[in-house]
Amino acid sequence: MRAFAYKLPGYFMEYGPIEAPDETAARSLIRQRLGVRRLPWGLQVWDLESRPLQRWKVAEAS
Repeated sequence: MRAFAYKLPGYFMEYGPIEAPDETAARSLIRQRLGVRRLPWGLQVWDLESRPLQRWKVAEAS
């Protein structure tokens, strides 16, 4: 299992980790978590091995 994170378009918060075997499965779990049939346009999903999760980015955006 690998760990993934995601960020909704237009928001500063990053969410995760989501454990899944691959990115496709992670996207399916994100769809279930959000309760939608299709993921929002511009949703970013990445493997936490490539970039760690940054939970609080609000100070940088202000």
